Formats: sequence, C-alpha cells, structure tokens
Amino acid sequence: MTHTNIPGAEKIMASQWTRANSAEKKVPHTRIEDESSIQKVYSFGEKLGQGNFGFVCEATHIETRRKWAIKKVNKEKAGTSGVKHLEREVSILKQVKHEHIIHLQEVFETPKRMYLVTELCEGGDLKHLLQKRRSFTEEETRHIIKSLSEAIVYLHKKDIVHRDLKLENILVKSCHQGNDNEMVNIKVTDFGLSVQKGGVGSENMLQDTCGTPIYMAPEVKNGHQYSQQCDVWSIGVIMYMLLCGEPPFIANSEEKLFEVIMKGELTFSGPVWSTVSEAAKNVLRCLLKADPAHRMTARELLDNPWISGDTSTTTTRTNVLELMQQFRSAPEVEESVEMSEGLCNLSLVSNQDGESGSGTSQEQSGTPVPPVEDFTDSNKPSSLNKTPLKKKVSASNGVKKSAKACSSVNSSSTQSYTGNKPPVQPSAKSYSKASISGSCVKSPADAAAVASNSSRRESLSPRPSTSSIRRSTNTGFGFQAKKHS
Repeated sequence: MTHTNIPGAEKIMASQWTRANSAEKKVPHTRIEDESSIQKVYSFGEKLGQGNFGFVCEATHIETRRKWAIKKVNKEKAGTSGVKHLEREVSILKQVKHEHIIHLQEVFETPKRMYLVTELCEGGDLKHLLQKRRSFTEEETRHIIKSLSEAIVYLHKKDIVHRDLKLENILVKSCHQGNDNEMVNIKVTDFGLSVQKGGVGSENMLQDTCGTPIYMAPEVKNGHQYSQQCDVWSIGVIMYMLLCGEPPFIANSEEKLFEVIMKGELTFSGPVWSTVSEAAKNVLRCLLKADPAHRMTARELLDNPWISGDTSTTTTRTNVLELMQQFRSAPEVEESVEMSEGLCNLSLVSNQDGESGSGTSQEQSGTPVPPVEDFTDSNKPSSLNKTPLKKKVSASNGVKKSAKACSSVNSSSTQSYTGNKPPVQPSAKSYSKASISGSCVKSPADAAAVASNSSRRESLSPRPSTSSIRRSTNTGFGFQAKKHS
C-alpha cells in the first residue's frame, strides 16, 4: 500500500508495517512518496560503494546519532528481475539473526526506489583488506573461516543458500590485535542471489547458473542441479586466497577456467605455503573437491580439528554418506541384507534337518524341497560352528561390498548426480527362511528340534548389520546471467 501526503517523520513511522510471514523478524518496512521523508530521519554521509542499480552510503540516525549504512536501489534501472532479487534479499534478511551476518534495521520504499538500512561496517570488505595485507597468517585465516562457516551453517539449517560468497561480499566490522595476529570480525552480506529451498530432496535442487566465476562451484557451471554445497566450494576458494593472496584456479578465459577447475589439480607452490600446516592444506583439499558428494559440508568444516587450532590432525571426513541420506534411499542394500539372511537361514535349517534325522519329511509331505547343495554339502557331516558361521561372514562381506558400491561416485559423468541403480533381484536359488522351513519341517517334533538347534546356531553366528544409504540426483539446466545491484 502507498501512503500520500505525509508531512513529518512522526507520521512516517506511524505508517510502518511488517510482512505477515511469521518466520520474518519485525523489521519496519515503510512506504513513502520520496527521499525527502527519509532525510527527516537520517542524515546522509559519504558514499561507500557503487553498483549497477544504485549505491551504498553512510548515514546517521538524527535522533540517536548512531551510524548506519543505507543501500539505495533504483527499481526502474534494476528491472523486473533486479527487483525480484532485491525483494528476495529483503525477505531473507528479515529471517536471519546471526553475529556474522549483516543486520537489516529497516526498509523504506518509494514507487521508484528502495532503501535498505543495515549495520555499518567501517572496515570495508575483505577484498580490500586482503589487497592491503597481500595475505593473512594461518591463525588469522582460521579466525575468519571459523566465523564464515558459523554463518553458513546457520543459513544452511534454514535451507538458505547464499550462492555468491566472495571476498567482496564479506564485510569487515572491526579488527582487534590478538597474539601477534590481527583478528577480523566479519559480516556476510549481499543476499541478492540467495534462495531459500523447500527442504532436502531432488525436487528442491537448484538450477540457476549465477555467481562470480572464480568462486563458482563446478556443479553450478557444468550443467548439473546443485545444493547448498556450492557455498562450501566458495569458502574453500576464499580460504585459499586468504592464505596466499591468489585464487586456487587461474585461466585467461572462463572456458579454460572451468577446465582447470574440473581437473581439480590443487597446488601449493610458492614460499608462503611453507608456513601453512598440512592440516590446513588438507582442509582445502576437502573443501575444493569437484564432486559435491565428496566435498566437506559446512558443519564438518566447523567441527574440523583445524578450526579449533589443532594442526596435528590431517584426517578429515567426506560427506558422501550424509549427502546421500538427505535424498532418496537405495533399496538394493536392504534387500541384499534380507537375501543374505534368507540364505544363511536356509543353510541352518537344511543342516539341522540332516542332523535330527528328519530326512523323510519330504516323502511324508510330498512337497519337493528346493535344492540347497549350493550352500551345504550333504556328503559331509554338519557342524554347529563351521558352515553356518562361514556363510554368515561371507554374507556380511557381501553387504559391505554392496554398500561400498553404493557410495562410489564418479565425478566425471552425470551419473554422479542422477539416477538410481535397479534393486538387486534375488536369484532363482534364493529362498526365504519361512518358505524353506515350511517345506522341510512338517511334524511338531521336527519343528521343535529344528527351532531349538537353529537358535543355537544363530547365537553362534554374527548377524549382518543393516544400513540405509541414500543417493542424490542431478540433471541439466540453462544459463542465467547475474545482475549486480
């Protein structure tokens, strides 16, 4: 709604309203006719930055004398797409509250312009600070990456993907001197390309190609759907640049840059890397994995020993199982376990049948018994602790091999992200415990003998463990250019 003929600041504030979304903070969003109404509340100062559709300037609240930053955007120049991104940024900023994410104080809107009042970060952005410093020490980098990962973990928990993490979009709130190091307090900003997913699952994967080339994850550029893991790749690029002052992958064209990124040949050449621990290098290797299924998650980064200052530990986890569990399950593993249990139980019942002397049960029932010679040897005396135990172990190994196959991901093809393997089909010689027992045992005495000895055998044999594995899916998508505000 638009309010007209508002003479003073008091009536301006009375016209404030907030959106109905319960997830959003109560951030005032005021409709006004022109900028003169804002100037009655804030006094504008020096310009801090310039964009394609507007600029950012320093401002002081007239009543409280507190300094803020005001982002002024021309909606006509931004166009429909730009306004959509701006509204999405406002909506996301209203939902978040974190010490390392820029704070949105209030919004003013005229028919032609929108004004975002945010906290002021007088240290500029991290790119300019890096240009002054050329590089940061490992301790300084650790402090920045820890703060950044805390912010991204917070966003990802809310299903918010930033999609444009870079040095320019990390503001410096303040700096303080630590133990021979300068600790930087950062704020993540510019949520113009950010999106909020509807949850996990293939139907909520992202498709738009957007961001800044040297920070863009390979899955964003190569035609695959992608998830929040694209932010983790950008963190890796930022961490690499903080440590040495240069991006990890360099080329003279975007096409060649993409080729270099896909090769994944991360190098640590140069004198500066001799001062960086192997633990930090290993974190970089895990952050800059071309395959997002094997890339470290933001949560894993925050939990990594290197973040807490432990440089002696170089082993890190990969996220392939966690990522698979977020999407659809693979039924072949559970079916493989069930089939293995059926085969082992078949061996148990068949052997016990021979020991208890009930070999005539087939003749009494007139029901043919499926052949079990593949699993037991009728010419050899059965044992309580050999054959069934051996079959149990082999069945467990089979389950492990199946699980290993499910977690293997090929980063060079689209099959890394799409499709499910068909469920494992039981062979003609695979039978369930119920069907075999029903065919072989008919009399109550035989059934009791089999049940007693079968339970004794099963107590001697370890049961195979079950597991649930999920896999992710990805398909192709088109290209959409980024618009800067």
